[in-house]
Amino acid sequence: MDLRLFPINSVLFPGMRMPLHIFEERYKLMIRECIEEDAPFGVLLIREGEEVGGPAVPYQIGTTARILQVEYLDDGRMNIFTIGQQRFRIVAINTTEPYLRGEVELLRQLPATDSAFSIMPRARQQFDDYLKTYFAIADQWIRATSLPDDPGEAADYIAARMEVAPLVKQELLEELEPEARLRRELEIIREELPDMHGRLVAHLRRKTSGFGVLN
Repeated sequence: MDLRLFPINSVLFPGMRMPLHIFEERYKLMIRECIEEDAPFGVLLIREGEEVGGPAVPYQIGTTARILQVEYLDDGRMNIFTIGQQRFRIVAINTTEPYLRGEVELLRQLPATDSAFSIMPRARQQFDDYLKTYFAIADQWIRATSLPDDPGEAADYIAARMEVAPLVKQELLEELEPEARLRRELEIIREELPDMHGRLVAHLRRKTSGFGVLN
């Protein structure tokens, strides 16, 4: 499969929505072509180089993105709203265009095992705690999270919303076994939650420290 490639400093997961601001000439051209052909493009994390300007060397595994909506701005710039669809691996790179193109193979994650389904209740509980704490630190409130029933889809849902480094997200993207991905995410959450709970307590104390008791 021939695919136009968009290296950035973020990781896109299947099912994840991602807004992008398109302002470089090479990518304005690329996105116009995708719109005209109703074609997806590939989002990849940058391994070497910069997001803007010169050439960037991406990781080999990324996610195809489908354009859902386009907002046209001045000078040909665009805000586009995309959704991740399917993992892929680069087989060969083509540098003859102003932007990168690649021959890619689409990747399918492995079927979920019974063991993967068995840890879903724990994944729901721990991710719910993680997300509520994350938002509470920012003085926001959310309802209970609703994870997809499929372990693979649930693992991608969690990975897309975790506040972790791009390299950790890339590690999760490249893991095709749902159970392994879920277990790694639960390990990260267990490591992060004590510190997050501590930050939330400190935040709430700061908020209430200026108030006295009214008699």
